[in-house]
Order: sequence, then structure tokens, then C-alpha cells
Amino acid sequence: MALPIYYGYLFFAGHQFPKVKRKMWFILAAPACTDMLGTMFMMIGLLYVSVSVYQLVRCLVIVYVALLRRFALKAPTENYQWAGVIMNATSVCIVSAAALFDPAQQDVLLGISFINFGCFIMACQLTLEEYVMRDSDEDEEGTPPLVVVGMEGFWGSFIMMTVIYPITYMMPGDDHGSYENFYESWCGLLNNPDLLKCAIGYVVAITTYNVSAIFITQLLEAVWRSILENFRPIAVWGTDLALFYMVTNGAFGEAWLGDASWLQIFGLVMLLSGTATYNGSLKWPCFKYPYVKGGAHTMTPGMDRIMSSPAVLRGTPGRGPYRPVEVNLELGQKPSSRTTDDFPQAQNAGAYGSINPLQKE
Repeated sequence: MALPIYYGYLFFAGHQFPKVKRKMWFILAAPACTDMLGTMFMMIGLLYVSVSVYQLVRCLVIVYVALLRRFALKAPTENYQWAGVIMNATSVCIVSAAALFDPAQQDVLLGISFINFGCFIMACQLTLEEYVMRDSDEDEEGTPPLVVVGMEGFWGSFIMMTVIYPITYMMPGDDHGSYENFYESWCGLLNNPDLLKCAIGYVVAITTYNVSAIFITQLLEAVWRSILENFRPIAVWGTDLALFYMVTNGAFGEAWLGDASWLQIFGLVMLLSGTATYNGSLKWPCFKYPYVKGGAHTMTPGMDRIMSSPAVLRGTPGRGPYRPVEVNLELGQKPSSRTTDDFPQAQNAGAYGSINPLQKE
């Protein structure tokens, strides 16, 4: 959905299509594969643990993303950010220990192991996405976010339709003789209006989520996307408890497990503290914070990436991969190119003075 929406908008708005290298269309199959593999392992782990434990343990992805960004992308990491990563890893250990006290769950360690491995694969996906969207040099922009989302969806659908579904159809199972009968599922979807509405709603919701998440990865960092996702366990666990006690009268949802749930609460607090420590909101006297000068914030760690992103530079005179328009033109002569930098430079402004909004008095 993202590709036709993006290119359709550019076409009807009269904007130039971005230059995406041919090899990039194939490179984007890598994050699509990591997305499918990571989701598969996490869903397997969910079979052995409760939803709240699953949501809290999957926050371990921030630890793997921080490590991959530091050692694979060579991105600098401050000491206080490493402290936040360690606190997040500790919170996952606490939540994992809390899951062992739940008598209704068996093979908890196996489930947590699957989720842990899925987190690592998902971290590889986030790091790959940040890499392909990163500007390679001053004159070449990274891959647009909606192209990344669209191509990941294309490759995911292509691999599922041509590889995964044929294999699962030939495997013996309980779904009309197959392990997964795609044709039967498709017929059931079309003949059940309620199920079709749920499927359409899910597609719209997950598309909106992926588009928003990929823009966060581009404008900020992959770690920040992981940080924001760390707040999801609160909503999921709260919804589960409300379903159990207020909506379904114990038929569906998750019950409060006493000491085990309190231990999960402690792990959740540790998780949020680690997140606040990483982004600099929670400051510790033993660390230096380079983004604070004179007792006041000048820029958050992500603002420099926002202000240097192609989307912002494109509308900033004198910055970005655009050439200033010629100002010494005769009457009636058209410039060779029109860009967003159509502002006379200070040295050519003449009697009118500088009209560059970025030029200081």
C-alpha cells in the first residue's frame, strides 16, 4: 500500500520521483526477511508465555539495536545511554523470573528463548532500515521511508506467496490435509463479512504503524523506535487486565498473579527508568550529558538528525543537495534550474540587503 500511495502522491503533486538505485530494490528484501523471521520466532515464544510477559521481554530489542548500531554502524553511544541499555536488560531478566512463578505456564524458558532470538533478528531489521535510509554523502540521499516500507511489504508478500505457502500446503496437517491451506483460508475470509472487516482493519492499522515507525527510524534513530515501543506493554497489560476483570468476567484476558505480577511491575518500572536514562530525561550525577549547556537543553540527541534530514534540508535555503538559483539574470531570462533554494545570496542582494532568512544581521 505504501508504494502506490507514495508514488501516486508524487505524480499528482508534480514532484520529481526520488532516485533509488536498482540494487536497493533487492537489498530491501533483507529487512523483509528479518521481519518475517523475527515475527515467527516471537509468535512461537508467545505460545509459552502470557501476553504481558511477551510484551515486556520483547523490549530486549533495544539492547540488541544499541549494540548493532555501536559495532555495525559505528554510531557513537554515550555512557549514560549504555547505563539505560543495561537497565533495560536487567528489567527483562526480572520479568523473565516473574514468569517462572506462574503455575499456568509451562516451558517458560523455552518461550523466552524464542522471544529473545526474535528480538535479535528484529534488531537486525531496524539496523538495516536505518542503514539504507542514511545519507551516503552530501549529494546523495538515503532511500525514502515509504519506499522502504513498500518494498518490505512487496518482498514479504512475494516470498510468502511463492515459497512459504506452497511449502506449508504440501506439508501434511489438519487444515484440509495441509499444514496451511491458503485457498481455504482465502475462501473463508471472503465468505465471512465480520472476519473480512477485521482483516481490512488490521491491514490499515499495521500499515499506519509501519509508516509511522519507519519515519521515526529515519528522522531519529533505530534505538528511538525501540524506546517508543517500550511503552506498549503498559497498554497491552492494562487492556488484558480490564478484559479479565471488567469485560469478560474471567473468560478472557490475564489475571493478577500476586507476587509474580508485582515483580512484573518492578520490571516495568525498571524498563521505563532505563528508557528515560537512555534518552536523557532521567539524569544521574555520575554521567556527563553533552547535550546540556549552561543548565538548559539546546538539542536533544535526536534533534540534530531531524534538522539534518533530507526532508528538512530540502526546504532550507543554502542547505541540502540543491544548488542555489542564479541571481545575476537578465530581464526575461529563466534560470537553468528551479529549486527550493531560490533565495538571492547575501553578496548579490544589492541595495535591498540580505533576504536570506538564515543570514544573521
